[in-house]
Amino acid sequence: MTQPAHLQWLDIADRDLGVAKHLFSLYRPMPLEIICYQCQQCAEKALKALYIFLDIPGGVPKTHDLSLLLDQMHNAVSVADAYYDLADQLTPYGTAARYPSNMYFDEYNTKKAIEAAETILTWVKGQVSKE
Repeated sequence: MTQPAHLQWLDIADRDLGVAKHLFSLYRPMPLEIICYQCQQCAEKALKALYIFLDIPGGVPKTHDLSLLLDQMHNAVSVADAYYDLADQLTPYGTAARYPSNMYFDEYNTKKAIEAAETILTWVKGQVSKE
């Protein structure tokens, strides 16, 4: 039996976070930009899972902007300002980390990206389990 679409998206989000944590813990030299990218992907897929779960009309937006995703579902679910802060922290990693750029990556902010992704993923899972 196939899982509902939102759970499929959450499974992929879990794997993205798992990859980020694995690379942070074991891979040397630490690929900070790849870890940050995986964190953004985790949060994006988690938010899109919630979007699907809430059955918001118009389909899942084709965007990497996490705050925009939160904006488009705030009428269906209560979104604390803290999640917007985390979204703003992670969004730049969705594009800038994939290509050569002037973006600076360090271990401290990479650890913060992992924490932000995990917080958003946990929040989304909590929203989905309420129903």
